[in-house]
Amino acid sequence: MVIRIALSVAWTVLLVIGSAELALAARSQSPVIKVTANDGTSLAVECSGAGPTLLIVHGGTGDRRRWLPLSPLFTPNFTVCAMDRRGHGQSEAGSSYTLHKEFEDVVAVVNALPGPVFVLGHSLGGVCALEAAFLTKKIAKLVLYEPPLQDLDHTAVADAMDQMIRADRREEALVTFLQNVVMLSPAEIAAMKAQPSWPARVVAIDTQVREIRALSVYHFDPKRMRTLKVPTLLLTGSKTVSPQLKQAIRSLMDSLPHRSLYVFEGQEHNAMDNLPEQFAEAVTNFLLSKDKTSAAVLRGSD
Repeated sequence: MVIRIALSVAWTVLLVIGSAELALAARSQSPVIKVTANDGTSLAVECSGAGPTLLIVHGGTGDRRRWLPLSPLFTPNFTVCAMDRRGHGQSEAGSSYTLHKEFEDVVAVVNALPGPVFVLGHSLGGVCALEAAFLTKKIAKLVLYEPPLQDLDHTAVADAMDQMIRADRREEALVTFLQNVVMLSPAEIAAMKAQPSWPARVVAIDTQVREIRALSVYHFDPKRMRTLKVPTLLLTGSKTVSPQLKQAIRSLMDSLPHRSLYVFEGQEHNAMDNLPEQFAEAVTNFLLSKDKTSAAVLRGSD
């Protein structure tokens, strides 16, 4: 009994110390801090700014660095923390992979941050953010940009990508993903290629294959979504082509009890790159608003 009590106290002290370090890093703009996931995987988190905490969860490709250009737009109002999802950036891949572990990863980071936390998730990061809201009470508001929630099997694309990777055609595999799964236009893909984050996306394309396979068996349950009380802002681009992404937004609008929608006119899946000020303003206005719920559909000019 004495040993058990001692271990319990030790774990409590470690958790408190870990949270304190993360909070200090957020205030002092310290380097990357590591949070330990439930299965022992090390997750990288980088924080800057001051104010209520905003955690950003990146999408399927890239890592937390793709959000760095937007940090100056958020830090006047928020302590902005961007995490590397497992297998991306400076986070470990873990010994095995499931989508549920990704959900738990977001929860681990949220619970390590001080106070109630706002969470912004893009693409697959949006799925992780949404599901994390069912696992912790610390998420105050959600912002979801085109999460791929609807049942759709892309394993054939994953198989083709895997063959390309084995043949050392990694960039081709990434373009195949963007064309056939996300369904981006050639202009949008060209814009992504011009970004400094493109080489890192190419290097990490292996991780995307396992995520495609896992997402292919994800099941969207509208009845379950109706039980989520967290106020949620849904983001979408008016030129998004993917039927999966468009259906996901419609399904969330139909099922979430406290939701609103912001449409970026003339944009696809990456409005934050093309309209950073408008993107940050839309997100900030929602997060700082006192309104709990709104069914409004807002449209921003391109």
